[in-house]
Amino acid sequence: MHDKDLAGIQARVESLKRTSEDCVQVSRALDSEETARSLRGLTRPQSLGGTVRKAGIALALAPEPFTTVVGVVMIAGSYAMKRREPASLGDLAEEAAKQLGDLSSLSLADLSLSL
Repeated sequence: MHDKDLAGIQARVESLKRTSEDCVQVSRALDSEETARSLRGLTRPQSLGGTVRKAGIALALAPEPFTTVVGVVMIAGSYAMKRREPASLGDLAEEAAKQLGDLSSLSLADLSLSL
């Protein structure tokens, strides 16, 4: 082998070593509970409807008659709120894939441009 070949191989080995060390550092940083909680919040945002439903159940189970009515209304409202849940990253990825599929189905023949 030539010295150029050996130098190229050594450079690639060093690059691979640095890259693997960087990957280890990133994986250690992502292993913390705080990072996991933040990523969970991004992928599955908290539902206001779920919180309202839990409060409604607590009020409905309370022994006073007024809180029972309010609790039932809150439970019904939580199901109405469910339709307006925040979009998660999965929802956004699904919609992007759908839109890209629609765009790829278009052709220039569909666009009749008159000059």
